[in-house]
Amino acid sequence: MDDRLARYVTNLDREVFALRDLPEEVIAVLFAFYSRSRDDLRTNLLRLLDDHELDVVGAAMVTAPTLGAAREKARAFHEKWVVGYGHSSVAEHAVVHLAVERCSILAAKALEEARLAAYTEKSTRYVRFDEGTLVTDIGLPAPLAESYEKHARRLLAVYAQLADRVERSLAARYPVPEGTNPKAHGGALRAHACDLLRGLLPAGVPTNVGVTINARVLEQHIGKMLGSPLAEVRRMAGAMRDEASEMVPTLLKYTSPSAHRTSVHERVMRARGALHAVPEPQEDVLVRRIDHSPDPLRTLATAVQCDLFGASWRQAWHAAHDPEHALSLVRAYLSDRGAHDAPMRALEQVQFRFEVCCDYGAWRDLQRHRLVSATTPRLGTREGYVLFEELDAMGFGPVVRDALESITEPHRQIAASHPWEAQYLVPLAYRVRYVLQANLRELFHLIELRSARQGHEAYRKVAQALGQSVTEVCPWLGEHLRADYAAYPFARH
Repeated sequence: MDDRLARYVTNLDREVFALRDLPEEVIAVLFAFYSRSRDDLRTNLLRLLDDHELDVVGAAMVTAPTLGAAREKARAFHEKWVVGYGHSSVAEHAVVHLAVERCSILAAKALEEARLAAYTEKSTRYVRFDEGTLVTDIGLPAPLAESYEKHARRLLAVYAQLADRVERSLAARYPVPEGTNPKAHGGALRAHACDLLRGLLPAGVPTNVGVTINARVLEQHIGKMLGSPLAEVRRMAGAMRDEASEMVPTLLKYTSPSAHRTSVHERVMRARGALHAVPEPQEDVLVRRIDHSPDPLRTLATAVQCDLFGASWRQAWHAAHDPEHALSLVRAYLSDRGAHDAPMRALEQVQFRFEVCCDYGAWRDLQRHRLVSATTPRLGTREGYVLFEELDAMGFGPVVRDALESITEPHRQIAASHPWEAQYLVPLAYRVRYVLQANLRELFHLIELRSARQGHEAYRKVAQALGQSVTEVCPWLGEHLRADYAAYPFARH
């Protein structure tokens, strides 16, 4: 194999290799050749080199190759196949990494709605937020903007004033366990204090998000964000398009707002019989099961046989008519699962739908599960807020309650004319109500991960309630679903 390839691939002679030092749009073209060429990728890459499409500058001058001609070839290719003929799957091989900094928590959730992407966000559990930081350019007229800033900064001031006091109180309640590193214990106490106080953070506090996303999804998601009712999200989308265009210019060339998405709220508001508002709070239940697949045991046993043996659904359904027989198949399918083994795909055939009412902080963590279909609630105060019992036990409850309740009236005043922007003022402790739909495989993942001892109390309770609801319908799952239903006074060790 030609040694010139060594700069661009991790090996020259094995069947699995990685690409490096190539523009993302060029990589997308090389992978696209798989569907349009008899040759392997190295051969196609070598052909580009032989044709002098890759203008490689000497290593003494630069540390990486300059690929101007290759970029132009990639542009022409994408203009023809992606833009011209709509073969946008080619764009999925071009991956962009973006850093989005000092956006609000509210805008970060709009950013993280794209399922086929990876995100890492500044944690409210392990990082203290600064008292003076707040996203203020949110499109409010002067009097309302002043009210928002005043009351949001008060929340942040209470958060800052209580942080050290809560941490000291926790240190008195939970001395260093024998055999535990004092420094590690101190870090655990600090994180636990952040857990207890994060409900005071208004949705307008700034956060940072790292994003890895392919060009096809990025184009679609930027179009969605450009149609957001929030000015901050629209600005963020424009900035993402501009910066990502440095990497994949052709693939983002025609990104624009989706008129279909932008006008949906207005269209539905005009529809006959639309439920525009619910005047009274709903039932105060953390998790309510709405519905699920009929006969989940037989459905799962049928799916197992289709998956493993290639049986038709009708044939496998008939074979699973006996509950004892179906149960034996399911137990065999789920048994011997190792600590790091994900449940297998037959579980995806069983669906559940729930209504969840939890604090916004917990929703943020649960929303990130990619295989969960969850509605996006508008943040408000109607459902009330969550206050952790531990704050009351340490004597901080009244101060926190006073701070949380102080925003209800200014929020109402802002929401009267600017309902979307009013969300920035609402703290993470306030509840949201939303619909969560997931298959049984994803529920295994969510429940086992989010009920784990180290998890935040707010989403642990949701995961535990989901586990209990699922096993009410499927008691035969009890021995296989590794949910932790225990309550821990201090869960960090």
